[in-house]
Amino acid sequence: MKKAIFILLLSLNVFAQELELNSMAQIAQRCDLKQNTQPLYSNDFSWGYDLLDLISKFYEIYFSNKRLPLKAYWDKSEKKLLLPIREGWGAPVEINETFVQSISRHIERAFELKVIEGVFFPDMGHSHLLIPEQHYNTNYKHFEVSEFSKVYKNFFKDPQIKVLYHTAEQLKMLDEANQVIPNPQVQFRHKTRNIVGELHPDSDLTFIYNSESPANTAGAPTGYVWWGGGFNLSANQDGCFAYKKNGRVFYFDISLFDLEYDPNQNVVYSNF
Repeated sequence: MKKAIFILLLSLNVFAQELELNSMAQIAQRCDLKQNTQPLYSNDFSWGYDLLDLISKFYEIYFSNKRLPLKAYWDKSEKKLLLPIREGWGAPVEINETFVQSISRHIERAFELKVIEGVFFPDMGHSHLLIPEQHYNTNYKHFEVSEFSKVYKNFFKDPQIKVLYHTAEQLKMLDEANQVIPNPQVQFRHKTRNIVGELHPDSDLTFIYNSESPANTAGAPTGYVWWGGGFNLSANQDGCFAYKKNGRVFYFDISLFDLEYDPNQNVVYSNF
């Protein structure tokens, strides 16, 4: 009995430490630092990575100075964590600890389940939102585009909304005949490509499988509204938010903007 209580207390302590990493106090310190960074572009990457190259690319980007443009930041004057939003959609979107802690949990759980290799565009780098249909019709359908800042603020604190990540975005999974490559890890990644998490700091993950799509690209399940414009993630050593993998702390950024193409860049980015 005492041993069970000790294990429970230890688990609760670890969970509290995880949340502390993404407390507003910690985030304010990390996001307030002025970094000499460069924007990350879509053509910093290429299509068709094998597993080893995907992992290598992740660490290359992680230790580079390339980060998501228009990423979340700490506003010192307002003492708020804000996400830039598109022109005409309203003021920057205020986000809270619970949202950040939920996304961090999704990342950590995905690594634990070995269903991602890295947090960046070629793998777990973008998301979509799944909203219960009746809930959407009652609470969100009436908003105008000019009010989307308020919509996103409500999205990101709404426990009924789920986040869908299309992972393995640039992993080579299919052969020339559109069949899954006969590699057990690639087959596993293909099968578990669609990760779904809830907006809770202790969220577990579920998976959606779309047998009608060769790449297993899933949409909204029955009863849910698809909101395609989710958020983007990219890990970097100077990132604002934290996650743990194998006991080591890593950092990442969040943005509402997709990566743009750099017309001045003719080759894939490399540190080597």
